[in-house]
Amino acid sequence: MSKINFNEGNATRLEYIWPIRFAVGWMFFDGGIRKAILKPAKLDPNSSSFVGGKLVNFLPHAGPFKPFLLMTLENHALNVTFLTIFSYIEILAGLFLVIGLLTRLAAFGAAVMAIGMAPAYWLGSTCEDEWQIGSLLTAGAIVVMLTGAGRVWGLDYFLYKKFGDRGIANVPLLKWIKLW
Repeated sequence: MSKINFNEGNATRLEYIWPIRFAVGWMFFDGGIRKAILKPAKLDPNSSSFVGGKLVNFLPHAGPFKPFLLMTLENHALNVTFLTIFSYIEILAGLFLVIGLLTRLAAFGAAVMAIGMAPAYWLGSTCEDEWQIGSLLTAGAIVVMLTGAGRVWGLDYFLYKKFGDRGIANVPLLKWIKLW
């Protein structure tokens, strides 16, 4: 059996990206778990811990997301649904990054979430820390997405071994977007 070289001609080995993949994945996984499982009151609209209040604080800085946030704040059921779905997407994207499954897709989701939350990074008394963490999450997710880091020390290794490099669809542009 021949050895598979994932990174031919590149000086950076994918093993070096594993800590970034794990850290980005853990940050999202932990954020979702803290809301959805460890303290479900954060997703309960009748609780004083409900995270929906953060959307009100985020609203002045929401930029292109302002119409969507106004819609969710005006529709209470949509607000709760959005926050619950967002929390579970955080859990799934984080878990998939940690175990290296569908890493590029999970990293894309993580990057979209990190970029979407970017206007809120300046809120609060610890805004400097939030901005730094948000920037690193965005950059880390993009690096993991571009490198396909789940192929080393992750379950994507088995998908790559069985199916090879597989694009989303065999059409222009989508064939260049790899799943693992």
